[in-house]
Amino acid sequence: MAYIKIGGIDCSQWCNELKITSNKNYNAQTNASGDTVIDLIKTKRTIEVGLIQLDTSAAFKGLLAKLLEGNSIIIEYQDPITDALVSVVCFITDDTIDYYTIQTNKITYKPFKLKFTEL
Repeated sequence: MAYIKIGGIDCSQWCNELKITSNKNYNAQTNASGDTVIDLIKTKRTIEVGLIQLDTSAAFKGLLAKLLEGNSIIIEYQDPITDALVSVVCFITDDTIDYYTIQTNKITYKPFKLKFTEL
């Protein structure tokens, strides 16, 4: 089980997948002698979180409300290499959430993935 908090809500109990990748932003130019010079501008992380099938518990409703705000959100996770707690300010880039079943007073969601990109 991976430790992850999304917007201050502990999602560890629902998380079935946590994938963190780094994307390097760089600028490549040719100098006067014809050599290519590469300047590393910034490294941004992409965080993909898989969540299990859920019903509409109070904590999950709070998570959905934070995701629908559309503003930046803070993701906290435990780095598997250093065991340190990492906090990243992100925005959500993909949040396809589908209903699984709707019964009287009970809504269940299919397992889904959330994708965040570091600001």
